[in-house]
Amino acid sequence: MHRFLYTATIFSLKIPLLEIFLGLVSLGILFVAFMVLSAALVKVDIRDIYPTNKNRKDTKEIKIGFFSDSHGIGCLRSPKWIARHFIEKHCDVVLFGGDCVHHRNVHSSDTRLLTEISALLSEKNIDLIAVHGNHDWQLEKADYEKMGVLLLDDNWKELPGAAKIAVCGIADSERGNRPWGTVPSEFSSFDGFRLLLVHNPDYTYELPDRSNSNEKDLPFDYMLSGHLHGGQVHLPGNLEFRIFREDRIAREEGILSGEFQFRSYKGFISKGVGCGFLPIRLFARPEIHILKFHI
Repeated sequence: MHRFLYTATIFSLKIPLLEIFLGLVSLGILFVAFMVLSAALVKVDIRDIYPTNKNRKDTKEIKIGFFSDSHGIGCLRSPKWIARHFIEKHCDVVLFGGDCVHHRNVHSSDTRLLTEISALLSEKNIDLIAVHGNHDWQLEKADYEKMGVLLLDDNWKELPGAAKIAVCGIADSERGNRPWGTVPSEFSSFDGFRLLLVHNPDYTYELPDRSNSNEKDLPFDYMLSGHLHGGQVHLPGNLEFRIFREDRIAREEGILSGEFQFRSYKGFISKGVGCGFLPIRLFARPEIHILKFHI
């Protein structure tokens, strides 16, 4: 009799435990599906940027398309979709903030996105300018030329148009102690708006702290970066950076994305359009940008 009651009790417990287990598995599947969906829902971020202290009525506008961190197959949006938004918003130029490579060895899937976006933009006479990311160390200048992309590797270019503006690209290397490039003196002395393109916003730590300096003493006026992915899987208290990553500006200052000012340097950090490891996102939606600079 006692053995029967014991067996009946164990059997009755197995059913709810099984239901709980299946429920947890279902929730886990839904959660992963939500993160994959988040990685595919790329946001088109359109914003006005006033980087100088000029009277806003006296400024000229230049419209810059900006995206970063495609990571080859890590980008779940098509090149046509991305290019279409830059074209429809009449961007004067499109900048890419680095990390088009996803694999350790470069595959055709890594370069396909920029190649196709460049081809679509060129039909509308829109240049695509890029800078090296830390995953792109295998790529040479000739590789970018094949993609139809102008690589700024520690050099700069004045952009055509009514607004006097120049873009300088600082190359990134693979991980570890990066041998950062320096801002060319000719670019720093350029008599116009100076836009710096560098993959990792930690580059600000390589520059002198100009917190008490005049704007005219700075080597550039505004910086565009990516790399951080907004955390990609963003955890409370920036735990993803405190535990897993060593990026200083995110870990020490809590600066992950969007407009920022640090040590007197002004800039903007993109969450990126792709994913660096698994195609998942959490509270860090991927994005491309239409940045209307009033200079």
